[in-house]
Amino acid sequence: WAEAARLVLENYSDAPMTPKQILQVIEAEGLKEMRSGTSPLACLNAMLHSNSRGGEGLFYKLPGRISLFTLKV
Repeated sequence: WAEAARLVLENYSDAPMTPKQILQVIEAEGLKEMRSGTSPLACLNAMLHSNSRGGEGLFYKLPGRISLFTLKV
């Protein structure tokens, strides 16, 4: 999930995106194999939140109520 989300934010958007927007691009571009029985949005959302905490995370969550993510620079 992290690699697919990184590719989306690097190559398909100039602005922060919601997990749902990121997932739409992942699905449209075939960047991640989807398994039946899982919730892709829940998996992506959990990964984004866990990888936006601390100094080592790859993603940055913008402050506010809406979950908007971008890559850390």
